[in-house]
Amino acid sequence: MIESKNTQESWNGKLIARAYKNPAKYILKLKEMGCEPKVMLDFSGILLEALNELSTNGFFDSVEVNGEIVGNIIKIYKKVLEKFPESIEFAGTAYAHCYFPVTPEADWYWQIEEWRNVFSKIFGKSKLKRIKGFWLPEMGVPGYGDKLEKLIRTLKEFDYEWIILPIFAVKNYEKMSYEKRISIVSKPHLIEINGESIIAVFSAPYYFIDQQAGTTAEYIYSQCLRAKKFSGKKPALVITASDGENGNVMMNEFFPQTFTDFFCRKADEKVSSITVSEFLKQYYEGEKLDKVELKLIGASWVGGHERWIWGERRAKMIRKISEISKKVHESKNEKAKKLLLLAETSCYVYWGIDWWFDQGKKILKNIDLILQNKNSIK
Repeated sequence: MIESKNTQESWNGKLIARAYKNPAKYILKLKEMGCEPKVMLDFSGILLEALNELSTNGFFDSVEVNGEIVGNIIKIYKKVLEKFPESIEFAGTAYAHCYFPVTPEADWYWQIEEWRNVFSKIFGKSKLKRIKGFWLPEMGVPGYGDKLEKLIRTLKEFDYEWIILPIFAVKNYEKMSYEKRISIVSKPHLIEINGESIIAVFSAPYYFIDQQAGTTAEYIYSQCLRAKKFSGKKPALVITASDGENGNVMMNEFFPQTFTDFFCRKADEKVSSITVSEFLKQYYEGEKLDKVELKLIGASWVGGHERWIWGERRAKMIRKISEISKKVHESKNEKAKKLLLLAETSCYVYWGIDWWFDQGKKILKNIDLILQNKNSIK
């Protein structure tokens, strides 16, 4: 994007690069001011690889946004993780931004494993060991049954202890009162199915705190106090999830305005910031959690699966990926495996835009050629 001849696209690429730098940048800045900022992050393995490559090869050294050089983004994150390890908690995720409900189950382990390989190579094994939670890409929750059981079992093989879910995934969500929904969001629960269990925490719905659309530190503070009314005797956990590269607010406004204002002016003994693992250890370690049942049909951050699977082109892409996946597993070809994981990125399946479908088709064609021992295409 940055090298595009289209000036608007090039400018957006620069803003996106800065957006990925902002969490670490503002933690360092606020720490110097005597504040105690904390943040949870979810970066796909592909994104981490790209940030690492463009940071270490000097590309970002020539990228400037309003007089600020983007520079070595990974170096800044390493500095924070070494100097202020309590300030950032990464959540594990998949290598590609795949949609688990339609990704072949045989590939789930590979997606999770490859993300961990990438993170470990960049930040080290000791930093990887600190990661206890998992963020499903697009918050795509498989159906409540054998698929969910397999997901939980797979996550536990990698020692994940908790998972972030959308409130829309809870059984009978549509029939719940506003108060019931916020009470579920405000504290951790246990998901248990077929003998497998894992702790679940829920992101606050947009109608409670819409951080991505823009909000103030004052509003976040008041809503957190409101959530406390529903969390019982323990503090409320309010997870204000956002997409860091989508839209003007998160790219340009949130960190210099709301984030900075909250920690400099609002955070106090009543409302502060904490990572999920820290919260669970401090307030719920050894505690018996209330159980929550999920919907039989699964869910995503936008509600159901409709937007991800409906339509002939999506169905064709999903079938093709499933066919290719079986061949890759039989071949044990590492190059084909890496491309398969990339092909499972949600953009190639659900966006409904020709350009994205074409990228997915090109990757699948490359895999076919590799498996046939032919030269791949660009």
